[in-house]
Amino acid sequence: MKKFLLGVLMSVLAFGACETAWAGPEAAIGATVVYVSGNDLLIKATDGRLLNYSVPAGYQFTIASGKVALKDLKTGVVLTGPVATGSEPLVIGHVVTVKAKVYVARPPDTVTLILSDGSQDFVVPAGTIFTVNGAAVPLNGLKRNDEVEATLLMAGKVDGSTPAMKGVLLVEKSEDLPQAGSMLPAVIVVGFGMVLLGMMFLFVARRRQLQVQKL
Repeated sequence: MKKFLLGVLMSVLAFGACETAWAGPEAAIGATVVYVSGNDLLIKATDGRLLNYSVPAGYQFTIASGKVALKDLKTGVVLTGPVATGSEPLVIGHVVTVKAKVYVARPPDTVTLILSDGSQDFVVPAGTIFTVNGAAVPLNGLKRNDEVEATLLMAGKVDGSTPAMKGVLLVEKSEDLPQAGSMLPAVIVVGFGMVLLGMMFLFVARRRQLQVQKL
């Protein structure tokens, strides 16, 4: 029993190490470009996850034809190299397209929209230009009740849908959007390992107690 529990613990730790690697830059190899807007990129990884990157100026991606800048990536293009932008991507649950009214704009990177289920904050990628009544308007030019069209990257249910992009790309400003390389998997693994160790020690202690009682 002791050997079995120890084996399970080692397997769990090995699995945790694999999970950490799985969430690294290599996760983008073979991924398909879904949206490009401002300095934001959304890709669909080969495992079906939607990953959202904030891309620094000058960063280049590897595709079949060579190295290209973010602005040269097109929907449907496949990335052939890893992506290491300096920060971990956000894992997106689902995507929705809406027409919504502005509640308040907070430059340099936040807008609150009035949605059907209430108001919600969104991160506005650098370089984003909204269209209001046919006019091009930057974030700092938005006014309350301006109607905008947007494609929203949201947390919550995971359905893998990627509708055609409409309007600007906005990312839900919420702690519900996990980072692909966050420490959460490691914390879970360590916690599970400690539980298994506790069970093992308890088993050994009870076995010794029974042996003492038989003497």
